[in-house]
Amino acid sequence: MRIAIIGSQNSGKSHLIGEFIQKWPMYKTPEKTYRNIIKSRNIKINQEGDEESQKVILNALIDEVQQASGDFLIFDRCVVDNIAYTLWLNAHDKASDKFVMDSKFLALQTLKMFDILFYIPLRDEIKIEEKDNRDTNPEFRKEIDNIFKALVLSYEKGTGAFFPTEDCPAVITLDGPPDIRCEQIRLYLKDNGKFFTDEDGSLLS
Repeated sequence: MRIAIIGSQNSGKSHLIGEFIQKWPMYKTPEKTYRNIIKSRNIKINQEGDEESQKVILNALIDEVQQASGDFLIFDRCVVDNIAYTLWLNAHDKASDKFVMDSKFLALQTLKMFDILFYIPLRDEIKIEEKDNRDTNPEFRKEIDNIFKALVLSYEKGTGAFFPTEDCPAVITLDGPPDIRCEQIRLYLKDNGKFFTDEDGSLLS
């Protein structure tokens, strides 16, 4: 089982993963993540990003899922996040259309390795925290979240634009406040960390 939590900066992903692992302790996070690459190579991110930085981050995210071992894994972000920020850069003439298409091709192949993506939309009660070179511009955060919403909508409509049409992970939006997100996830995961099946009568099926 491979799960990723996706969403804009300061949406509560890391906090949710901490609570998730307490409830499903069989899940582990990768030992090395794309953040290690960002720190070690001083990669430009967010509004300061460019094609070079996005390519490095995308490759790191791909390596992260390919190299991770274990039966139960949960990831803080995945290639969808990289595409969201690349689309923002493209809209601001910092990344070409060709770069977007090349990135999308790699992302589509990598997404087949996941079982489920939980998307966390922004909520007003989650304030921006200044840490780890995090972008604290609220307008930028909102713009990124709007891109995520559009990406998730493309999945729900089955357009095949940014998600594979075959072997695609389920993409589920956790609309509730932070304190009930794990309870929402319980609608899709058993206590043993596995999906509910059709026979179980899960909402996912």
